[in-house]
Amino acid sequence: MTTQWPTPARRSGFLLFCLAGLIALGSVPLDLAAPGLAQVQSISTRPLLQPGDRGDRVRQLQQELASLALYPGSIDGLYGADTAAAVRSLQQQQGIPADGAVGAQTWLALETALRQNTLTLPAPVLKAQTLVFTPLVVAQPAPPPSALWLALMPLVPIAGGALTYLHRRLKHQQVFRRRRSRRPHLPKPPCPGKRPR
Repeated sequence: MTTQWPTPARRSGFLLFCLAGLIALGSVPLDLAAPGLAQVQSISTRPLLQPGDRGDRVRQLQQELASLALYPGSIDGLYGADTAAAVRSLQQQQGIPADGAVGAQTWLALETALRQNTLTLPAPVLKAQTLVFTPLVVAQPAPPPSALWLALMPLVPIAGGALTYLHRRLKHQQVFRRRRSRRPHLPKPPCPGKRPR
């Protein structure tokens, strides 16, 4: 027995149901099934960082802040006053409470800022003074012919036809004259009712 799917909506609903079941069983990694959900989960697992902390997470935070040009200090893994000032600057830019500690909301804001930073284009090298604009010259079509020329144009083939006709007529007459000149001239017979002179 074959089963037919009545609508595309039911088919996609079934596929989503199967995918959710596979995720729940752990056979499909979460970052392959829903990348956005995996990012939120990875941000929520990041630890809370605050002044006085040390370690690799602080070093990673300092590197990310330095890539955004917010942290000018050395990357040493110590959450000091410079790191706290850079975090507050990021929080103010992203519109979240500026407390200097890095929680889930600040991690998300940092990820957003890093994504935006990679998408922004570098500042243009050219300045307005160095650009020279030349006007665009568009070729103008030739003006249409005059009304007199348009009136005379149909006469060209007519005149050509007339000249061809005359040429053939003259040629035919010349041929006819040549043939006539080759015939012997016979005297005309006298008319029956006329008297000879």
